[in-house]
Amino acid sequence: MVSSAQEGERECHIVVLTDDDIVDWDHDNPPPMGEEYSQILYSTKLYRFFKYIENRDVAKALLKERGLKNIRIGIEGYPTCKEKVKRRPGGRSEVIYNYVQRPFIQLSWEKEEGKSRHVDFQCVRSKSVPNLIASLGEPTRPAATLNPQVDELDRLISPDPRPQSQAPPPPTNDS
Repeated sequence: MVSSAQEGERECHIVVLTDDDIVDWDHDNPPPMGEEYSQILYSTKLYRFFKYIENRDVAKALLKERGLKNIRIGIEGYPTCKEKVKRRPGGRSEVIYNYVQRPFIQLSWEKEEGKSRHVDFQCVRSKSVPNLIASLGEPTRPAATLNPQVDELDRLISPDPRPQSQAPPPPTNDS
């Protein structure tokens, strides 16, 4: 999730493979289903955990509690290796892949549809880890730099409901 967020993505799709699974795709003919955008996590322990629907339900409830959106956890076929190559008329080749059934997690940390397209990382609450980057053990920035900047357009769209006398002063650039 952290690497997806750092790349500017608003969602991620993680496939959990076993430690023994080998992914060997034909470089010239990758699988046609968009799996190249999936992140692969090799963990037999997580595979065994997500194999049971009861555990997937508990994980989904926990992710919802922490403020994540559009959560899908299930089992899907994932292409691991090339099984055979078919030659099509005109010299075009088609690669047939061997698929294994593996758990996947797909989720988003984006705000509600139809509202702002800004990502609000503060909505992801955690009881054990204060933020995603801290879970990697990387140095964190001061809290002031984690607050998203309010756009002038956002102020026009959703004005402060408090009377002008109670509204906080506008932010200044003291840096």
